[in-house]
Amino acid sequence: MIVGRRRSIGKLVVTPFLIALLLISVFALVFVRSQIVKLEYRLGELEKKKTLCLRERKVLFAEKTSQLSFARLEASSQSQDGFVLPDRLKVVQIGKHTRSMPSHASFKEKQLAEP
Repeated sequence: MIVGRRRSIGKLVVTPFLIALLLISVFALVFVRSQIVKLEYRLGELEKKKTLCLRERKVLFAEKTSQLSFARLEASSQSQDGFVLPDRLKVVQIGKHTRSMPSHASFKEKQLAEP
């Protein structure tokens, strides 16, 4: 008799616990799947935003190159006084290799005394 009561008490306690555990696991599974779907939608939105940003970056890069073109600089220099493009022959570059470069630079022609 005592053995029979223990089994019925065990069934009485374990059965509702297992049913509750099953319900909780089902709800947890549904919750996880809904979160995954939500993340996939957000990922899709972020990919669309990324493509829009890449397009905008390309447009801005094209505008930058058009602004920096030499033809545009020359056209603007003719309309505005005071802006002169440098002449390659009159530019002296100073860098780390100072031995091979002259110590004095002069853009005037040398005036030699005639003998």
